[in-house]
Amino acid sequence: MLMVSKMTPRQVVARMVSGSSVSFVDARSEKLWSEADVKIAGAVRARLPSLLQDSTRVSRARLVVVYGQDGHDLDVPQVAEALRGYGFPEVRILSGGISAWSDLQFAVQSARDTAH
Repeated sequence: MLMVSKMTPRQVVARMVSGSSVSFVDARSEKLWSEADVKIAGAVRARLPSLLQDSTRVSRARLVVVYGQDGHDLDVPQVAEALRGYGFPEVRILSGGISAWSDLQFAVQSARDTAH
């Protein structure tokens, strides 16, 4: 099985600054999601059981960055692999998850703001 490679938060932001559009996929477990206050700005929530449906809200024309709470979420590599299997051309895993992203004070929004 091919492993989906990782990108650090700084690498992702560097891509964004250089003009790349990025789609974020929040693959945190139900428990972690229910406890979460924030998500990365614009992220699409995706879960393995409903991933095929959830993935329809993710742009294929962009770099897709899948993240969890930290570097240890078991669902994250599975979600990333599945998205690649669905034909998304460029999928990466965010090193350190939203914890690392938040530590650098990059853009987040309320996790409860689901009015999209």
